[in-house]
Amino acid sequence: MKSVRVVGFDDSFRGESCCVVGVITEGNSYIEGIMVERIAVDGFDVTERIAGMIKRSKFRDNIACIFTAGITFGGFNILDIRDLSEELEIPVVVVMRKKPDFDSIFRALKNLDGYVERKKAIEKAGKVFDFGKIFVQFSGCEKEDAERFLRIATLKGNVPECLRVSHLIASAIIHGESKGRV
Repeated sequence: MKSVRVVGFDDSFRGESCCVVGVITEGNSYIEGIMVERIAVDGFDVTERIAGMIKRSKFRDNIACIFTAGITFGGFNILDIRDLSEELEIPVVVVMRKKPDFDSIFRALKNLDGYVERKKAIEKAGKVFDFGKIFVQFSGCEKEDAERFLRIATLKGNVPECLRVSHLIASAIIHGESKGRV
């Protein structure tokens, strides 16, 4: 049976410096590759940057699913999961430990330029599903597919291994060592 490759993206930032790290794994184990890109803090470029990393990747044709640790990167640089999934023709599954407080998020967005564009990207991500110990949004697949991808990609706990490792690397790049949880 052919192995399933997945990629997980997480970020870390401090001040105006933000990096997004993508880690490609074979299922829940073997690390196949790592990608790194800079994005603007509170900018509008994360969807384009992640799409570019995948398009340039030698693994592009083998990636079955894209995982992200939420849809906000570098503060409020909002990932448009629908556009990303449609552009690459790859399902996107968003994994969060806590259910987002959209009222608070939308209030905070009013302090930034591009409120309407940011709000639309968040709303396009769709319903947040409770999967037990994590919350999930997805695009380009059905709920059952998202559950299957999570089972394939998770080694321990509730977070896909590719996301766990991308978090560790991004945090180390910005802070000098890994910090916190995905």
